[in-house]
Amino acid sequence: MTSPLNASLSSEQVQHYRQQGYLFPLPVLSDTEAIRLRAELEGGEKMQGKPLDRLQCNKSYLLFDWADELVHHPAILDAVESLIGPDILCYMTNLFTKEAGSSSYVSMHQDAAYWGVDADDVVTAWVALSPATAESGVMKIQPSSHKTLLQQVNTYAKDNLLSRGQEIPVDNLDSSKQLYMELDPGQMSLHHFQLVHGSDANTSSDRRIGFAIRYVAATAKKIGAEESALLVRGDNHSGFIMEQRAKPLSRRQRIQQHTQALRRQMHNLFEPGDEANWQERLRLKATKALGLGLSYWKEISAR
Repeated sequence: MTSPLNASLSSEQVQHYRQQGYLFPLPVLSDTEAIRLRAELEGGEKMQGKPLDRLQCNKSYLLFDWADELVHHPAILDAVESLIGPDILCYMTNLFTKEAGSSSYVSMHQDAAYWGVDADDVVTAWVALSPATAESGVMKIQPSSHKTLLQQVNTYAKDNLLSRGQEIPVDNLDSSKQLYMELDPGQMSLHHFQLVHGSDANTSSDRRIGFAIRYVAATAKKIGAEESALLVRGDNHSGFIMEQRAKPLSRRQRIQQHTQALRRQMHNLFEPGDEANWQERLRLKATKALGLGLSYWKEISAR
């Protein structure tokens, strides 16, 4: 597989995305690129003696060259530009790694329910760095579910990879319509941020590594407290604080910018909804305090 010179979407692909809320599989990385980027990720984990932690898995492009390369990859940006235009921000990224045989999963949910972005569309590019199959816990979706926001509950389930264990009650889902978006290493899927999606546990013998890149048009307005984003193509016309690309920065500068970006994000991510009872509000406050404390410790440790 080779990386396409022009990965812009066809009119038929754009129409399918608008109607169904997703596209897959799309080739973006050559076999060599996919192998190299996985090796860089796992090489960094080996150097620190453990897999990336939850903070490192969020906005990884502010820390690591392999992630910076991916969010700027021309083939990915060409496809995204076909959907949201030429001015593009990377709002955040999430590295979802499920170890072989682990019980980690992602409950069925909609991202738009808890992201503080006022935009017609936010696109997630989910890039596979390992085989992503039904057995390994690839993303599963409910097509056309991006047209309506559904009620979600916070479960805080132990093995759930989501920050609050956000979950749409099963009675509001139609499992007969759900499908698995299986990918080879180097392929990606695209999905709308209101699309219902989740993933099962990894029962295969290999790690399942997926890098989810959240792109938004650079005209988007921010809801709630200020947050930052990285301009990856075109010009910025949004209300986001602009992040600096990591490549020219020192390790200390990268960690400082990363922790500051996450602290801004946490103030919105763990903000209780109007319907939250006092127990939920207390739990969210404690979760946010723990995350903020850990981010400050990481920043201090890097000095």
